[in-house]
Amino acid sequence: MSAEVSPMPVRSRVAAVPAARDQASGFLFSPLIDLLFIANICWPLILFIDGFGGATTHQSLTFWQIYFITTPHRWITLVLVGLDKKKTADRRGLFIGLALAIVAGCLCLRFGTGTLLCLGVIDYIWNAWHFSSQHHGIYRIYQRRQPQHRDNGASWGEKALFRGFVLYVIARVAGWGWTEGPFPGSDAFAPLDLIVAGIPLYFVLRQLFQMRSLAASGIASFAYLASMMGLFTAMLYASHLQDSQLVLRLALASAIFHSLEYLAIVTWSVQQSRGKPASTGDAQPGVFAYLAGMWMLFLVAFVVLIGVGNYLLSRGYFEVWLLVNMIVAFWHYCFDGLIWKSPKRTRADLAVEAA
Repeated sequence: MSAEVSPMPVRSRVAAVPAARDQASGFLFSPLIDLLFIANICWPLILFIDGFGGATTHQSLTFWQIYFITTPHRWITLVLVGLDKKKTADRRGLFIGLALAIVAGCLCLRFGTGTLLCLGVIDYIWNAWHFSSQHHGIYRIYQRRQPQHRDNGASWGEKALFRGFVLYVIARVAGWGWTEGPFPGSDAFAPLDLIVAGIPLYFVLRQLFQMRSLAASGIASFAYLASMMGLFTAMLYASHLQDSQLVLRLALASAIFHSLEYLAIVTWSVQQSRGKPASTGDAQPGVFAYLAGMWMLFLVAFVVLIGVGNYLLSRGYFEVWLLVNMIVAFWHYCFDGLIWKSPKRTRADLAVEAA
């Protein structure tokens, strides 16, 4: 008995060509889009404009960052949870329960303490962990795009080093280790900066070594890693100098970096769920149009949101506006850790992959 293998349909072969090309390149969309919106290689330009523009420019950049970049990237998580059944998969009850628990907890802390200070501290700590997890997660996505990479999961050592570095820098930015910072006596830890600075150097050198065998497929991963680690190393250096103005400018660039890469990854994920390749080779304008359309949707939606916020602010309800945004931020941190987490694979799954 012989089995006849039917040839691949012409349409399938044509669709497979861009996908194979995309896999070989290592980029999720295209080199230009990845470098601008995920690797965010223009963050030094933001730093330059902020530094030479003065206080007025900084305030303007902060306004756009808060309302048109950071806020949309948090609210889009609620859209994914509400509409993307693949990401919530039989966990509706869990998400609803967590949402209600967060609302109840925030209201209890707000009215129990009479201030938003406690919620602000929780927000900073949780956001720090969220930053470290997201940056490491995107780095892992690029790692898995490399053809010769076998995804057996990131080692605990790699996670600890990568995320620990980001958390350490965020703590230093908050004033930990500063001579006149909010944490008295912590200045003794400042000499650790030189040791911690070796962590990004290790990752970058390791990626360069891997590129010797991966060739072009490792460029995307290296570009993201170098840009992201470069930004956080600069933040560490500014904190070491205790230059508060430079820290603020770098923190602004970091917030923009974090939010833009998230919106880009969401766009890529939506394209993947629709069964479309993230890059279409020669049809790059279509990808740009898709991103532009998504941005315009959020821009229009949040113009309305800002109008409501300004109305609340003018009526003297600024704390209500802050409370709502903190609740949404906590939903974002919590849900984001659930919808992007890959399911744990069994030994049988690994055996099938190895076969």
